[in-house]
Amino acid sequence: MTDQDPRVPWQRSLVTPYSRRRFLKGGAQLGGGLAGALSLGPLLAACGVTLSPSPGASRGPAQSLKVLLANHTGFYAMATPAFEAQANATIEFTREAFGPLPSILTPAFEAGGESWDVVYLWRAWVDQYEQYLTPLSEIAGYQAPDESQLRWEAIEAGKSSSGIWYGGPSNVYTYVLYCNRKTFEDAGIAIPTTYAEFVAAAANFTGGGKYGYVDGWAPLYLFPKWCVWLHLNGGEFYGSDGSVNFDTAEARQATQDMIDLLPSMPSDSIESPWGIYDVEAKKVFMAGDAAMLIDYQHLWYQSRDPDLSALGDDPVRVAVIPGKGGSLPPSGGQSVGECFAIPKSSPKKELALQLVNFYASAATQLGLLTRRDELHDFDPADESGYPSFNSPYEDASIPDADSEIVAVTFDQARPGINNNRYGTRAGYQRISEIVEAAVSAALHGGDVQAEHTRAQGDIDQFLADNPGK
Repeated sequence: MTDQDPRVPWQRSLVTPYSRRRFLKGGAQLGGGLAGALSLGPLLAACGVTLSPSPGASRGPAQSLKVLLANHTGFYAMATPAFEAQANATIEFTREAFGPLPSILTPAFEAGGESWDVVYLWRAWVDQYEQYLTPLSEIAGYQAPDESQLRWEAIEAGKSSSGIWYGGPSNVYTYVLYCNRKTFEDAGIAIPTTYAEFVAAAANFTGGGKYGYVDGWAPLYLFPKWCVWLHLNGGEFYGSDGSVNFDTAEARQATQDMIDLLPSMPSDSIESPWGIYDVEAKKVFMAGDAAMLIDYQHLWYQSRDPDLSALGDDPVRVAVIPGKGGSLPPSGGQSVGECFAIPKSSPKKELALQLVNFYASAATQLGLLTRRDELHDFDPADESGYPSFNSPYEDASIPDADSEIVAVTFDQARPGINNNRYGTRAGYQRISEIVEAAVSAALHGGDVQAEHTRAQGDIDQFLADNPGK
């Protein structure tokens, strides 16, 4: 590879003259740019990840692996040349948007032929596609991770409900509250620490073409945002017997709280294209036209790019999502993990495991905290999350400028704060679709009680018709 372009073909084809602003304006989630291959051998070896052949061993022709990677997880594409160089391998990526992935995975798996050697999955899909995945313990050389070193979301992401490890943990995403620093400072208002202060700030900053809060509440990505308000009200979506609790006082209040915030938001927040990934909401916030937004970690970095954001230097403050107080939880949120799994159809499972181990290591994932500038140059629209391991969050190499987002993220995920995404069951997709339809109808003026009761009946019928889902 010394005299060759080190990028894989999809990276070479996507080098464009587009500015970072055009990436965001189009909602594009494309990878591009030159990724340098770092020499991570000693660090990875310390973490039990072996990539290089033994000293003196001859290197034959490079083996290839086919990898299905979500568009928003560009960090792993950027890090891949290090694996290719050390493992004498070539990675062929298929990049797809997150939302349509089930429509791509389902027919490929059901066809029964060879598809990919490694696939990106988020946690609900591990259960959904369990019959098509290889238990990692069946591959020579696999060692299960020390769960005490992992964030809880990572454990849920990599395991099926049966307790079998199918995936090596990758990104973790945690909602936190973003506040426009200048807006709050100019008004002399403190960052909200209670839900009452949050609602008051949203109302106070709304007017004159500005909004106190902005979010994307259209179907396709409405359920995870609704979970925030469910948790703020002390609700639990799943019962211990596997039932689903949608027609409860806590669930109905969650929907009502969202309705009550609508006067402080853009009127089209509940319409398409204000759904998946909240791209439209980010535009409003980073234009300086909204005071607050709940979102994942990538917004911290994007808000600092003058080609994407009009917020200036040191533009945002981040905080734990404020709770309602009293007997209710101190905060509520939504957190989710992802993983890399190996389909049963892969003919190269041992090499695939090496790649999964490379991605699912604390050494590689430290780069999610320390290589963000490089990642942003690689893919300005990237939305990679944070590490699955606890240790990187305390690493001394984290830039001081990013310490706030790292500390708040870890604080938001602490014990005692309900951040469940409720993804660990095979029926997640259908259940979430029913919930989103009901909440969306209520946001558009439907009766909250009637919508929750109707949807609860639909969920109960689905569970009756599909035992174990």
